[in-house]
Amino acid sequence: AAEAQTLLASRLPFSQRGPALGMSARSMSLGASAPRSARFAETQIPFLPGYPVEKFKAHNRLGQTLTYAPGGPTCAMKPMDAIRYSTGARLPKLDMSSLKQMEDPFHRYDLSNRTVTHDEREALQESARNTYRPANAPAWLKHDRQVLRFSAYFQEPVAENPGENFRVRHCVVMYHLEDGTMTVQEPKTENSGLRQGNLVRRHRMPRPDNEGGGFYTHEDLGVGANINIYHVVYRLTDCDAFTRAYYERALGRAQPEAEEAPLDSFRASQVGTSIVPQSSRSRGVAEAQEYNEIYAGGSRKNKKLEQYLLNDRKVLKFKCFWDDPTRYGARMYYTLHYYLADDSVEILENLARNSGRDPYPVFWRRAPLRKNPYVAPAPGMIEPEPILYKPEDFMVGYFIDVYRRHLYLYDCDEFTREFYRSHLGLEQDGQEIKHPPPVHTKLAPPPHVGFGAPEDSLASCLHLTPRPPRRDIDKLMHDSDKILRFEARMANGSKDDTYRRFVVCAYPADDHVAVWEQRQRNSGHAEGKFALKSRKHNSATGTWFTCSDFRVGDVVEINSTPFFLSNADESTWQYMEENCRGFPSSDAVLVASKLGRLREELQRGGLIPLDELRNLAEEKLGIRLSMHELVTLSRAFGEPGLSVDAKLLANQERLN
Repeated sequence: AAEAQTLLASRLPFSQRGPALGMSARSMSLGASAPRSARFAETQIPFLPGYPVEKFKAHNRLGQTLTYAPGGPTCAMKPMDAIRYSTGARLPKLDMSSLKQMEDPFHRYDLSNRTVTHDEREALQESARNTYRPANAPAWLKHDRQVLRFSAYFQEPVAENPGENFRVRHCVVMYHLEDGTMTVQEPKTENSGLRQGNLVRRHRMPRPDNEGGGFYTHEDLGVGANINIYHVVYRLTDCDAFTRAYYERALGRAQPEAEEAPLDSFRASQVGTSIVPQSSRSRGVAEAQEYNEIYAGGSRKNKKLEQYLLNDRKVLKFKCFWDDPTRYGARMYYTLHYYLADDSVEILENLARNSGRDPYPVFWRRAPLRKNPYVAPAPGMIEPEPILYKPEDFMVGYFIDVYRRHLYLYDCDEFTREFYRSHLGLEQDGQEIKHPPPVHTKLAPPPHVGFGAPEDSLASCLHLTPRPPRRDIDKLMHDSDKILRFEARMANGSKDDTYRRFVVCAYPADDHVAVWEQRQRNSGHAEGKFALKSRKHNSATGTWFTCSDFRVGDVVEINSTPFFLSNADESTWQYMEENCRGFPSSDAVLVASKLGRLREELQRGGLIPLDELRNLAEEKLGIRLSMHELVTLSRAFGEPGLSVDAKLLANQERLN
């Protein structure tokens, strides 16, 4: 009966099971609150598919995870993130001195510091968000889409071909500055039968271990350099204009001139020229013959044994220097040793104390110095005949080329002088070298960009945060309503512009200049604005126009148009006479002092016309008075613009 009751209970739904089937109140409470294992143990329901157990969840809310800790906002599930991502490894310490001030309830009424409003705080945040620029831009942003492009070639061996034993393949090596990756591509040639295109995919190229390991950088590349990429040696022969400009700007070194790639036998036959690859059959036969003799038991010929025995421990010593032409270069001094025993050369650097350079004095290790330096693009190639420097090539006052550095020989020791005197019949004289004075290279400000005034563009170069240019407030306040007006006409010599009249206005408040054209009947030109009010460039002085540059009788060039100033209005004359320090030609006493030696002629009295006074000063004193100065004298001592009272002019205190 118990087994039948259990079987019946297992087949009924869970909602219909109860005390009627023999389940006690204890088993019901146990099934509602006890764990699943306990309920199954009490009710003996098999834990099999088809017998599910309903699960009840009392709470369905989501817990809050965003919290604020001493390290900043963090997640409640990961409370250590605030400490891990903070600047320090420890929790920040609270400033207890600031908490002591909060003990007093009246600290809220402290109005010594202005409180920032909500709108001001939002404006500051928005300004910082929109104007942020990194101080040190990352490489992927600074050099985005910038590529150094080099033309190169490599030699590929050719087997089982009687016509050629190597092939020269031209390619392009590109270095991406944004991430330091490189790629090698070969231009495709139709029907070449070669695998061309992308030879090496883009990635960072590893440098061989014998060259220091690591990866190739832009400093390792250059025209005339050899790079080993996966056991293939590429010879860089040329680069584009951007690459040359980048090396001059970033590294301060100029790329050498482009090299010509050698021609292989196949290309030489296609070109149809008489160019033969760099090989010498006679030299190869001689070397093979010497090798066979040594292999057969013969001895190696020592051609320089006699030279060694006669000139052992005899060294020619020269002093030389090299002027580094780079931006921050200096003059480098060297000592050159020429060993007569084997015609080898050694060059040592003469470093001064605290020069800041590494203490490695050997510039050229002892070896023969070639006039025609050659680097084999691949091992096993026959090099051209070397042309070595000899003692007759080292003369004081001449240059020698070492690593493309032009070393100037300026002195030698006494043994060297005696050697040249006895063996070559030459006299070596020392030269006194004057050190060039240090020159501080000051960068010129960039040109005006066109926005705002030139002072605005210059302010961005003088300060990290641009400041507005200073303005003369006193000048603006006192001279804001003053205008200097001059009557002018064109002085370009054109007949069509003879009857045109203009008004040139100068503004003392801000030194602006404007030109208006007056109306003239039958002139064919409309009246109105000729030159907009703005600062004008004075071609005569190379600076901006000022009010003191305008004088009656002078010719000024405004907007590439010459104007002759013939007269000025009354207010202009009065302003210049009141401010005669800025207008020396309007100082009547100063102009009259020039005529001090004409006092006897002027004592006769009477009115003297301006033209006659000018001729008198030029004949007697050799002084030519300008029209502005003559009008100034007539306004002070006679009829304005017509004549001068000679007696008044002679009675001046400053006349000698």
